[in-house]
Amino acid sequence: MSTRVLLACKHKVISEGIAAVLRTHADIQLVGIADEDPLTLSLCDREHPGVVVVGVDPRRSGDVALTRRVSQLVPRPEIVAFSIECERGSVLQMMQAGATSFVSTECSMDELLQAIRAAAAGRSYLCPAAGRVMVEGMRKGRPAAHGSGQLGEREEQVLCLIADGYSSKEIARNLQIAPSTVEVHRRNIMRKVGLHKVADLTRYAIRNQMVQV
Repeated sequence: MSTRVLLACKHKVISEGIAAVLRTHADIQLVGIADEDPLTLSLCDREHPGVVVVGVDPRRSGDVALTRRVSQLVPRPEIVAFSIECERGSVLQMMQAGATSFVSTECSMDELLQAIRAAAAGRSYLCPAAGRVMVEGMRKGRPAAHGSGQLGEREEQVLCLIADGYSSKEIARNLQIAPSTVEVHRRNIMRKVGLHKVADLTRYAIRNQMVQV
């Protein structure tokens, strides 16, 4: 069964280029293209897309508001944001507004297709560029963690992502390591800090100022 996709983008040249590629994939059904917010909401109401791809310009606060409104629809579509800006603040802002995936416009079309398919399957997706800025943002301006055993740099990165709610597969993709390696790091972290539940690890990361709240 194909995924019903709605494309919402103010830049017609970009949206037409993306639409042309989407139409070549049998597992994707493009149900509409919208260049205005009211049309996006109207098409959502009429076509009930499974995924809405939202073009984001950080200079327009309306894109965040649109994302928030789409995320409140019933039935709720998954939202993939693609943006000309890939900074931690932009990524967080869109995810908090309801987007489940984020792709930079500097990425290849394959990345956007991966994000759409992940969203259709109920998973989150960050392109490598977004994943890197999120990890770097977590590491800046905080002291080293203290616990029953000192964590290594990679272990701290994994713990930060665990605390932010990422699954082992998502962490593996963001850090470009194998899922089995993530599991090894997870076990080592639990052993060193003496904690074995995700909620406890999250509190540990917050207490040691490893993540922002």
